Amino acid sequence: MPAYYLTLSLALYLCSLAFDGAQMDAGRHMPALQMLLYGPWGMPFGLFHWFANPLLALAILAHRRFRRLALLLGLLALYLAAGSFGIDRLPDNQSYTFQDVTSLGAGFYLWLLAMLVFCLGQGWWCWKARSAADVPGWRWLDVVLVAALALTLYAATQMPALQFELHKVIVPPEQSRMF
Repeated sequence: MPAYYLTLSLALYLCSLAFDGAQMDAGRHMPALQMLLYGPWGMPFGLFHWFANPLLALAILAHRRFRRLALLLGLLALYLAAGSFGIDRLPDNQSYTFQDVTSLGAGFYLWLLAMLVFCLGQGWWCWKARSAADVPGWRWLDVVLVAALALTLYAATQMPALQFELHKVIVPPEQSRMF
């Protein structure tokens, strides 16, 4: 099993994108794929948890050659991702108003699990391996999963249901005035 931690982590990450990342008030939800696409726009609102994604990507790329650095990056990604439990409000892409988060969805938990599996597997190999050659390298399935992830992200940017007009989020809608 420790030899396939990278494959399992990538598969969990890809599966997480098929589920909701958060449930919100008024029956609204935010797909995990949308959270991945528009996560960097959370910075003005103090939401830095999205940066767990590039940290995990760097950890995966460095998993063999720089195995201890990869473990550190993976643990930092896990720490940032776990901070998502503190998110109270998110904007939706339909009304462009902030909704209270009622619960985190299955996509979030699969995303977190993908990082945990990577960290456990990488930690095991840091403890066990004497050299980088001992750490399992890329398998063909890993490359297929990365390609599927890239294709999913590209397809998501083309989907009208996931379109997000950022100026509507940053500039709140005007309230109608009653005279």
